[in-house]
Parts: sequence; C-alpha cells; structure tokens
Amino acid sequence: MSAAPPSEHDREALARYLLSFRWPFRNEAVARQLVETGLPLWQQILQFVPQPSSRGTALELGSPPFHITLLFQRFRDYDLSLTGFAADGRPELVQEVESPEFGESFTFRCRCFDVERDRFPYADDSFDLVTWCEVIEHLTENPVHALAEIHRVLRPGGALVVSTPNASRADNIANLAMGRNIYDPYHLGAPLAGSRHSREYTLAELRDLLEGCRFRIERAADVDIYPPLGRNRRLLRFVMNRFVARFTGRHYRFHLFVRARKTGEPFRWHFPQSLFDYGHLGFHVAPRDARVTMGDNEQVHMAVGWSDLAKGPGGLPMRRSSDVGDLYVVAGPSPELVKVTLANGRGEAQAWQGTGDDLELLGTSKFEAAAGSWLEVVVMLPGVYRPGLPIHVRLDVPGGVDVHAVEVQ
Repeated sequence: MSAAPPSEHDREALARYLLSFRWPFRNEAVARQLVETGLPLWQQILQFVPQPSSRGTALELGSPPFHITLLFQRFRDYDLSLTGFAADGRPELVQEVESPEFGESFTFRCRCFDVERDRFPYADDSFDLVTWCEVIEHLTENPVHALAEIHRVLRPGGALVVSTPNASRADNIANLAMGRNIYDPYHLGAPLAGSRHSREYTLAELRDLLEGCRFRIERAADVDIYPPLGRNRRLLRFVMNRFVARFTGRHYRFHLFVRARKTGEPFRWHFPQSLFDYGHLGFHVAPRDARVTMGDNEQVHMAVGWSDLAKGPGGLPMRRSSDVGDLYVVAGPSPELVKVTLANGRGEAQAWQGTGDDLELLGTSKFEAAAGSWLEVVVMLPGVYRPGLPIHVRLDVPGGVDVHAVEVQ
C-alpha cells in the first residue's frame, strides 16, 4: 500500500516524499543535504506559483535535480516542459526516478540549451507559466536575452516566477563587517557548467530589470528562508528589517521572490545601468528583428554613436545618430527594401550586407528631412542579397539625424 500524499505545508512530510525517490547513482548523503537546505526555499517558491483555474502549460527553466519539478507536479495543475544545460553539448537530459513508497515513477526529459544565447525551442505564446528559480544568479552575461525569450514563449497574461538570493541580505552585510568575502566559492568538479553564482541582485535591481522589459510586477517580497546563525545575526536581521529598511526603502532579507505578468505591450530590450557597463554595451550588437523601433528593441541592433532616447515629432521616441549612424536588421530570404523613419537631417541612407572587409552595397537613398515631421525614406535593394546575413543600415548625415524606426521588407 502506497503512503498517503503529503501536504505542501507539511515540511516533514514533504522531505519524506522527496527523499523517497531513487535514481541511478543517487548519493544518500547528498540527497539529504539538498532536501534539508532546499525545502524551505521550494515551499516559498510554491507560494508564488499560481494554481490555474483549468490545466495549464508551464516551462521550468533549470529543472535538474528535479525536486521542484516533483513539487510542481503534485501541487500545481500544469503540463510541464523541462529544461537544463549540458556542459557536453547534448541536446537532451533524461532521468528516471521512482518512489516505491509512494507508488510513483517518472521519466523526466529536459531539453538542453543556453538561456543567455539560444532561441528557446518553443513556439510563441506557448505557456501559461514560466518558472525561473535559482537560475538568474548563475548567468554570466545577458539576462535580458533570457527575458526576451521568456516574454516570447509566454501567453499574454502569463506568469513569470523568479527566485534568487538577495545580494543585500543582512548576512552579507554581517560578513562584510567582519572582513569576510561574500562571493560564491569556486565550483571545481561541478557536474554542470555555470553552477557558481555569477551575479546576485537586489530587489530594486530585479524590479527595474523586469519592469523595464515590460513585465508587470504582481507580487514581490524578500523572505528570510533560513534561521540566523547565532544571536548576533538574529539581532542584525531584526535591526535591518525593522528599522533600517524603513529609512532606506531597501530590502535585507535572505531571498527574493517575484511573480510578474506578460502584458500586451511589446518586449523592451532594457539594459539597466546598475547591471550593465554602458562603456561596453555599445559594442554588443545582436540583431534579431526585421523592424527596429526606438524605445522598444533598438539596443541590440545599434552600433556605437547614438544619443540617449528622447521624444521626436508627435511625441514618438527617437535617437539621434552621429555623423555616421550604424544599425542592423534581420531580413527574410528576399528583402526588397529598407524603410527608415527619420527627421531633422540631410544626407544618405545606405544598405549593406556582409561583415569586415566583405561588405557589399545593396542600395542607397538621399534625403532631406525637416525638423518638425517624420519622413519615410525608402532604400530599394536591387543588389543580390545573401540569405542569412543581417542588413547593415548606415546613415551618412553630417550633424546627425533623428531616427524613430528602421524596417526591412
């Protein structure tokens, strides 16, 4: 006879449930340590995961070692798609787990990809929920790419649940005060690449990142999920949370939890200055769209030499180029023209393809744009386009020009 199912609020019963599962090469001591330290966190994550009114679809980013997966399956009504990252490049991880005590067995299949660089292998608007728990702190370069893909695969109104350690937690402040290092130790021998924390966040930074990318924050909290180590740390937590937080408006508890929603607005490529070095960001060009609109997605399409975002004619967002302004757009197999919406400048719009010394001019168009209204300049593409290459749009304009949008058709 199988054991009775546990309650999500009964920590002892949950631990028994999770520890009942067996899989090849399972280490009992490691399994017990993971469950003992992880269960308070996993229970808190469950509180942020909404229960759908009817069975939904969910994407779990970072599924191994599958403890949260098991809890999602038991306590939330979703069909789960699981993901992982394999250091050896394999496209899929497969793990069979079995609990004789509870009469359950599962075969977990994880699709493996790089959330910072790859397009997620799912169609647009596929999921009601994406969970991104204990992952963002491991990323080394670009959480905005991951958020763009999360936004794409979420259905309108779908939920994103994020959890991550709080960089400004009182325990970190105590360690710094005692001259101790707060950085994560090196993880030599870790079975998964990137297991070490690369960059932790404050709640203000997490809010800025999500809201700037046009997610709507529905719920956010900092929570002390672990008891303090000793009386002095208990006192410090009390002072920081009860008194200092009132004056600073900041958050000092151990862990951060956020639930956000995808709105009807388009995703915005938002790179907060608190997270990104703007001296280097201008060299990050990774075009992915056929239409670039200033204020939405221009950041990954522009090279250096553009002004800050401002308002142009009719209140539309714009950026002003320098004497030579370069940006890149993605084209279909047979593009016919590039259309540039601009104002307040006189010069030439050019369309090129290729990189480095292998550049080929596809077309040009001279223009004279007044300061108070937008002009649509069309560059025809009579040249032979080589599919797969981005189109390099160059604005050769002494004194610069205001640009609202660039589109290839």
